[in-house]
Amino acid sequence: MKIDVIIPCGGSSTRMGADKLLLPLDGGTVIARSAAAFMRPYVQKLIVPCPPQKRAAYAAAIGELQLPVVFCDGGETRTASVRNALALCDSPFVAIHDGARPFVTGKLIDDGARVCEERGSAVPCVSPSDSVRIADGDGSHAVDRATVRLVQTPQFFDREKLLRAYARADADGFAPTDDAQVFERYCAPVALFDGDVRNVKLTVPEDLRLLAPTRFRVGTGWDIHVLAEGRKLILGGVEFDFPKGLVGHSDADVLTHAVMDAVLGALGRRDIGCLFPDDDPAFEGADSMKLLAHVVETMREDGYRLNNLSATVVCEKPKLKDAIPRMVARYAEAFGCDVSAINVAATTSEKTGAVGEGSAIAAIAYVSLAADK
Repeated sequence: MKIDVIIPCGGSSTRMGADKLLLPLDGGTVIARSAAAFMRPYVQKLIVPCPPQKRAAYAAAIGELQLPVVFCDGGETRTASVRNALALCDSPFVAIHDGARPFVTGKLIDDGARVCEERGSAVPCVSPSDSVRIADGDGSHAVDRATVRLVQTPQFFDREKLLRAYARADADGFAPTDDAQVFERYCAPVALFDGDVRNVKLTVPEDLRLLAPTRFRVGTGWDIHVLAEGRKLILGGVEFDFPKGLVGHSDADVLTHAVMDAVLGALGRRDIGCLFPDDDPAFEGADSMKLLAHVVETMREDGYRLNNLSATVVCEKPKLKDAIPRMVARYAEAFGCDVSAINVAATTSEKTGAVGEGSAIAAIAYVSLAADK
């Protein structure tokens, strides 16, 4: 698989009021971040069509990459810029990406390359979260948003087919708003694949908040409870069929207690012993997952969201391997995040201490919180 990448940089940035490609981002610039995302083993070169007077600035902004970067003149329109760049492509496939989409991920690029190799084209799309209506004269009518997709870049195509499509578009005077339109008009329907809601295009000044450095906070939580007969054993919101359970004022879910303390610590708040005192009847036998919901709400009120959670249970018995996916699912639901942000592991203490003797279970948790922009 070999792909050339075109990053058109000929826009005027009128709505932004400044050259958005040169705006600072993560110690570099928007265009540098967009270009660096394509450092993939199958990408042969980057081609950047832009106005001649901006070439030096863009070259300096992109800097040195372990990938050839070729500049060419941009056209009066985006499609004209793409046509100019296509003349410099020689790989079997080509990807065209908006330089003002600096948050594109390697996974999205890899997914698009794979789909294009299989089907000859690949266009990333996301489903709208809002209701959709079409304006019709003085009125409007609703559209089933389940059938609507919002188109992103990079868009991938068989290079020869896209060249032929652009030649026919020129002859017809057809001016598409993106490359997928020209490809499907003259070649074949485009293949869609899942885009990424984070892959936004910087367009208006309000989008500048996305360029602000993300603030992170980290926290650690640790807890231990003794085991006793006559108690339910609950870990990570999952109940186990086990002859003993953990002793505590609440349900004694030691793992969830460690997670809560990690979040509260990251927020700079007092621990769960202060928040849910063990001499308060209101919390006697409390479901720790419900207490976690309160902590998560506090986290959100403070302007943070979970970036990731890594937690470990230390016990001799029971074996937890088969239950870990359920624990991960419970925490993902509690934090309102994807399961990929949650890791739960289990280990033993090698027969040492109270845990090793089987009379207690301990847990430790680390969290990273990201500030909502």
